[in-house]
Amino acid sequence: MSIDKAIQERAGSQCEICTANDKLSIFEVPPHPKGTIDDSILICETCKDQIENPDHVDANHWRCLNDSMWSEVDAVKVVVWRMLNRLKSEGWTQDLLDMIYLERCYSPKWRHCSANKRSKCKRRSKLYC
Repeated sequence: MSIDKAIQERAGSQCEICTANDKLSIFEVPPHPKGTIDDSILICETCKDQIENPDHVDANHWRCLNDSMWSEVDAVKVVVWRMLNRLKSEGWTQDLLDMIYLERCYSPKWRHCSANKRSKCKRRSKLYC
């Protein structure tokens, strides 16, 4: 089975972040994507656009993180954690950040930039932080 088919099967052919089922594509989670099932997620065009273009972020769209944060897929949880941190100015995100469970996926592999070095991260717009 190809990686794309395996990811689509895992995701149930819906966005692993917001559950949309149209305009889906594979997104390799930075900073060191290898194109494997472990570092890739299936996301919709809206999520991808807002991840890659911070100026396009609609905070209400990301309320879906309340559900996707419980995913068993490490790459999904990392994207959720990063978006919650990006949206910290929204009042509702702090409770979710306090609840999200990141043991295995919060490792050096996934932490390209730590929170206290975020201003130095040159790739922030690509959701590295």
